[in-house]
Amino acid sequence: MKIPHFPVLKLPLIGVSTDPLDLLLVALTLRMKQLARLSPEFVEMVYNKKFRIEIGVIEGMARQIIVDHGKISSEPAGDEKADLKLKFKDSEYAVKTLLKGDPTAFMTGMQAGNIKIEGDFSLLMWFNQAAKLLQPNIPKPIRIRIRQLGGLLSQKSASNKDQQSDSSKKISTSL
Repeated sequence: MKIPHFPVLKLPLIGVSTDPLDLLLVALTLRMKQLARLSPEFVEMVYNKKFRIEIGVIEGMARQIIVDHGKISSEPAGDEKADLKLKFKDSEYAVKTLLKGDPTAFMTGMQAGNIKIEGDFSLLMWFNQAAKLLQPNIPKPIRIRIRQLGGLLSQKSASNKDQQSDSSKKISTSL
């Protein structure tokens, strides 16, 4: 999956930037807030816990996810010290790794030097457990439709590429 590159802008009224990692972290925070109200398993994970996890890139943006006795919030990284820091080599790599939702992706990234971790490693285990709950339960009929749509879109994009290559061949032969 290639993430399109857009200019990164800070949106001051809502405290978010257009960086894909920042947008993903805000979405994760919103999902965690929802789970803190609706999921007994997640409520148990955040009840009586207080910590900050900072996720960002080595050279650039970072955001802190704050768990404070069952309340979840997020803010751009600042002066407040985080209990765990996850620093990725770049935003695109971070988004791909986080979307995988696979703990082995973190280990592979750390071994390759693409992810730097500082602080309380038990919070990394907590984050991996929380990540399992973050994916919404989509009813089976809708999942089937999504798969069908994905197949249709990939067929359509493949036929568009074929048409583009055919038209470029026609143009080059006519020159």
